[in-house]
Amino acid sequence: MYHIVVPVDEDETRGETAAAFVTALGDDDGLDADLDDVTVSIVNVFKEFKAVDEGANVRSDEFYDEDEYPDSVLTVRDRLAAADVAVDLERRHGDPADEIVEYAESVDADLIVIPGRKRSAVGKAVFGSVTQDVILTADRPVTIV
Repeated sequence: MYHIVVPVDEDETRGETAAAFVTALGDDDGLDADLDDVTVSIVNVFKEFKAVDEGANVRSDEFYDEDEYPDSVLTVRDRLAAADVAVDLERRHGDPADEIVEYAESVDADLIVIPGRKRSAVGKAVFGSVTQDVILTADRPVTIV
C-alpha cells in the first residue's frame, strides 16, 4: 500500500489540483499506478492563534472543532473517492507545517503532496511559508503541484 498525505486548506481549487494529481497517477499517460494500492490521508490544520483586544483574550482552541471540515476538504475527499481511491480525513490544530509533517511521520506516509499557491513570476522563486517549512523539515518526499 502506498500512502499519500495531502494537506488541504480552505482553498478548493488548490485541493482539487492535488486530487487531480493523485488520480492522474492511475492514468495510462501518468504512472499507470494501481489506485487500489494507494491510500490518501487528507489533512486539514486549523491554525493556532491568540488575539488580545482591550483586555479580552481569544484563543483558537475556542473555535476549533475536530469534526468540522471545510467544504474544500469534503470536495477533495469526494473527488478521490469517485476515482476509487481509499481516503481518510484528519483534522488538526496548531502550526500547519508542524502538524502536516508530524502526521505524515505518524502514519509513515510515502509521500506528501502539497498544492501550491498561484504566484507572480518573482513569487514563484519562493514557496509559501507552510510549503517551504514542510519541504525543509519532512523526512520523506514532498511533491508540490
